[in-house]
Amino acid sequence: MSQDILISSDTLENTLNVDINRVFIPCRPILELEVMSSILLIYGNYKNMEKVIQSNPNPKNFCKLMDIKDEMFKDIVDRYYNVHNRLKPIEMRNRWQKTSFRHRRMGSVDAYSASRVPLFFALDRFKIKYLLIKNFLYHLAEHKFDLSFYKPKSENVPLTVKDYLNDYYFHSTLKYFDLISPKKTISRNTRNLFTSRISSDMLRLMLTYVRKETPNSGINFMMRGIKSSLFVSKFLFMKLDVPHPFAFSGDHMIDGEKIMIGTEFLPDLLINISDALEKKNFTISLELLNAFEFMMERVLKGINNAVAIASNDRIHLGINGIQYSCGGIFKLE
Repeated sequence: MSQDILISSDTLENTLNVDINRVFIPCRPILELEVMSSILLIYGNYKNMEKVIQSNPNPKNFCKLMDIKDEMFKDIVDRYYNVHNRLKPIEMRNRWQKTSFRHRRMGSVDAYSASRVPLFFALDRFKIKYLLIKNFLYHLAEHKFDLSFYKPKSENVPLTVKDYLNDYYFHSTLKYFDLISPKKTISRNTRNLFTSRISSDMLRLMLTYVRKETPNSGINFMMRGIKSSLFVSKFLFMKLDVPHPFAFSGDHMIDGEKIMIGTEFLPDLLINISDALEKKNFTISLELLNAFEFMMERVLKGINNAVAIASNDRIHLGINGIQYSCGGIFKLE
């Protein structure tokens, strides 16, 4: 399987917009809140953010609950709420689906409404973070656990799975930000809009901040990014009156969110896989990779379910499907 096939083979054609750059400017407050939340997670924990989600506060109370005193962060919150407040709730309706009758969140808002695009953007970024990890481990297994398939971009990267993965994830995150940052000449109105915002350089610095003095700093960087995306997505869905967007039915009801926030999947499995391979215990490594694949599938199905809900059941992505083009960020060069 080629590097590109992993991501694109089952992506459906009913994408919202092929070019991510066309949606970035109206969606920038989503990225800003996500990056700010990631920074706050350095010294806080996700349980505090869960309280914010449940209370559905106004901007002032949001800052109070998150203990935000910095003026730049307060501005980020205000800009985010300009997007947040445009979302409309989704009503519960009944719907026939092939062999079974079940409830499905639907509403009168069109799936491609401008007010929904920021939610799709948040979910797409959320899914991409998991796909980057999946992509690296897939190629690691395909190359029989030989790390020579990947050439680190940073200097003096230790020869371990977790450190090589951290390098790949970090630089892919950077590449994605550079991809969506405006490069062409922009209109005067758009330029004025950006003058009141956090600069792109500052946002880039915040996005890629890693506390290198801490153990497993790269893994912590990934986990902060994942939890900040989960927070933003959940907060948007609470505005839509959908408290459990990542829960889906299989043989029984599965809540993908429990896997997302638990440590058994990430970071524990990644660390254990890396340790087992460092000790050349390939039998244990394969067992752990199978467990990783099992749990990753449930996480990705949970995000796909959220996309289906947000689109009034009109967009159904494949397990590796994404909604927006993202250049070559998945390539392992």
